[in-house]
Amino acid sequence: MKKILLILSILLITNFVKAQTAIGTVTPNASAKLEIASTDKGLLIPRMTSTQRGLISLPANGLLVYQTDGVIGFYVNSGTSASPSWLRINTDWTKSGNDISYTAGNISTTGTLTGGTASSLSGFAANIVSTAINYSLTAADNGKVIQTTSASAITITIPTGLPTGFNCTVVQMGAGQVTFSGTLLNRTGFTKTASQYSVVSILHLGSNSIIVTGEMSN
Repeated sequence: MKKILLILSILLITNFVKAQTAIGTVTPNASAKLEIASTDKGLLIPRMTSTQRGLISLPANGLLVYQTDGVIGFYVNSGTSASPSWLRINTDWTKSGNDISYTAGNISTTGTLTGGTASSLSGFAANIVSTAINYSLTAADNGKVIQTTSASAITITIPTGLPTGFNCTVVQMGAGQVTFSGTLLNRTGFTKTASQYSVVSILHLGSNSIIVTGEMSN
C-alpha cells in the first residue's frame, strides 16, 4: 500500500511540475501548455452565428470563434471583455513574396497612404462619368473624368465643402457649352468651356480655393 501511495505521489508531483496537457501524445512539446496530436483529425472551434457571438457574456480578449453567417470565418475578440471588438481573421489577401493582392470588394482607408520617391500607381483605369443634364459635383467625383454629352448648354455646380485636394477633369463632348457655377478661381475670369472637345481641370486647394482652368472662355 505504501508503494502504491508513493507511486501516485510521484505521478502527481510530475504532472504538477510539467503543468502540461496532452491529447494523442504522451510527450507534449515543452513549450506547449496543451498539445493535440493527430494525423487524421482536426481541432473544431465553436461554431455560431453573428447573433450568437454577440450574446457571449464578457468575452475574453483573444477569444476565438467560427462565424457561420454574414462574412463567414474565424473571429477573435481584439477588445476587452467589457468592450468587445470582433476582428475577422482575414483570408481574402493573397501574398506572393513581398507582394499582397486583394481581388474581392473595395479597399478603403481613413488614414494616409505613403509611398517612397520611386513609388508609382499602375493598373488604375480612369473612372468616366457621362452627363447630359446639369450636374453638381460631390466628393465621390474626386479623380473622375466627367464628359458632358448634351447638345444644349448645361451647368456644372462646384459646391462648398469639397475635400482639400479634390480634383477632376471635365470634357465637353457634346455641342452644349458648359458653365461652371460656384466659388471658383480662374486667372482670366472665364467660367465656361471654350467649345466642343474642350478639357477643363478642377482643383481644390483648401479653404474653398478652387482653381478651374483649361480650355475656357465666356
